Parts: sequence; C-alpha cells; structure tokens
Amino acid sequence: MQHIYYELSVLGRAIHFKNLSAAALHVGLSQPQLSRIIAKIEDELKIVLLDRSAKRKSGWTPVAFQLSLLFEKSSKRLESEINHLSHDQVVAEIKIGTLEGLSTFAINTCQYCFDHVGVSKIFIEIYDLNELEAHFLSGNLDLIFTSKTPGRQKFRYSMELGFQVLEKIQTNKNYAVLSSFEHGRSVKRDLEEFKHVLVSNSLSLRKEWFKAIGGTGFLPTEAKRGRAKEHEPVYLIGSEILNPVLWSQIISGIQG
Repeated sequence: MQHIYYELSVLGRAIHFKNLSAAALHVGLSQPQLSRIIAKIEDELKIVLLDRSAKRKSGWTPVAFQLSLLFEKSSKRLESEINHLSHDQVVAEIKIGTLEGLSTFAINTCQYCFDHVGVSKIFIEIYDLNELEAHFLSGNLDLIFTSKTPGRQKFRYSMELGFQVLEKIQTNKNYAVLSSFEHGRSVKRDLEEFKHVLVSNSLSLRKEWFKAIGGTGFLPTEAKRGRAKEHEPVYLIGSEILNPVLWSQIISGIQG
C-alpha cells in the first residue's frame, strides 16, 4: 500500500470535487495526470473509483468516497502517532527544496537550524516550480521555499516570508526566454512570434542570457521581507508530518 500513498493522497483532495475535470483544476495536476493516478489506484486495488458510464463527465463511485475517508482517517492516525513519537526528539536531518530566487531565505534558515535547533545534516536542492511542487507533494521534502502553494491546498505549516517582483525583460525580440514552469503553461501561439525559444530551470543561466544576448521574458527580483500590493508573495511551507517543535523553532528564528 505504501507505493500508492501519493496517489491515495491525491484522491483524498480530488474527491471533494464532483468530477475529474473539476478536481484537476484544484489539485495542481492536468486532467490526464489525474486520470492516470486514479487508474493506477483502480488497477492496484481492483476497484472502480470513477463512474465512466455517464454521458458527459465521469463522477465518483461510492467506493471512491469510502476509500478516501479510510485513507484520511489512517493518515491522521499515523500523523498523530509520529508527532507524539517525535515531539521531544531532536531532528538530526532535514530535506529542503527552494526556488533559486529564494536561496538567501533558504541559506539563512539552514544556518539557524545548524546553530540554534541542533540539526546536524541538511540536504538542500534548487528546483524549478514544477519540480519543487512534485517533490513536496510526493513527500520527498520537509520544507520548501516557494512562490506558490502546491496543489492549491492549505497547509498547516505555512508562513508568508515576503514578496518579489516579476520584471518583464524585452531586450531582444528574437528570443523567448522561459523557465520550465513558464514553458509548461505557455500557449503555443504566444511563442510563434519568436524565432528562437530558450527554456531553462536555472534562474542564474536565464539572467546571464538576458545580460549577454538579450531576450523577452520575466525575471524575479530578489525577495524582500514584508508585503507589497500587486507583487508575488513568497512562502515557507512544511510537510504535514514535520516535527511541530522544529517548525516552531524555525518560525521563532525567522520572526526574531
């Protein structure tokens, strides 16, 4: 059952919407991706989760609601037991993911965890937004520094750190310069006006390209603390099974 834990967690979020297409809009996945996840659960457990006999849009079967409720209860029980077990324990190792433009926030947090929390080892990786969300929702990361809430859901451990501005660059109309996340959400006709399209998940590489060659695209400015109207907020988000003491210590350090 462990190997479909992520798929069951997706079902738990999708079940709150009346059909697959409505659910896909709210769980941060495309409809084909969500459809494959549901099909995997059905194949693994030999059950039917979607009523595909409907003429228009498939709806959830009673079994789907029962499975979702069962998974939710089991997850909460497991989470409670893990939190109870780890409440008074020092966390020796954590895994952090961050957008490249938020690396300063991530570095400061790592230093605080080393110096004041007692963490002995930290793995920190830089991802594009798509990769960051996927790794976090799959349970591979304890903390993330991001500009968007993964899956459009509310997380218990979440803090708004500050904001950043997306600056539009238009120094060479021959090149469209995009992040992997931007390219994945772009419309084909919007790129047809460009002779060349450069896609990279590296913010520093895109900055260097704009500086050396020029292009058209967006670059985030350095993130700043506080709030500002019409600017992108940035967040620190912790996993649902993060040690609550660790979260409290990190928040105290940031606010202090």
